[in-house]
Amino acid sequence: MSPRKFQKASLEELIQWYSEGSIAYGQALEAADSKAANRADAQVWGAYRELRNRGATSRLIPLLTSEDETLRTHAASHVLEFAPELGEPVLLWLAKRPGLIGFRAEYALKAWREGTLKFS
Repeated sequence: MSPRKFQKASLEELIQWYSEGSIAYGQALEAADSKAANRADAQVWGAYRELRNRGATSRLIPLLTSEDETLRTHAASHVLEFAPELGEPVLLWLAKRPGLIGFRAEYALKAWREGTLKFS
């Protein structure tokens, strides 16, 4: 998706694209499809950047309760920027999960605590 498409999107569309991209990212990782994972990651980041530009990142908070653990990991990592009291407990719980989900959540927490987690 082009940056212009994100700029023209409604907030609802941005949240939908963020969610769909995150879920697709998790599926692509499971399938070891790096090209699909990169496309999905770009969609997540594009939607996030536009939400951030509009001051609407709080729209990610409801995603913290998603059934999809990849989506929860993405949302909790991004929520750390403005509401760490909401994002951190989700990541702590996910960090106990086996496999890639647990690793990614643990890494996000570590980077955030060290001040190296990038939000842009």
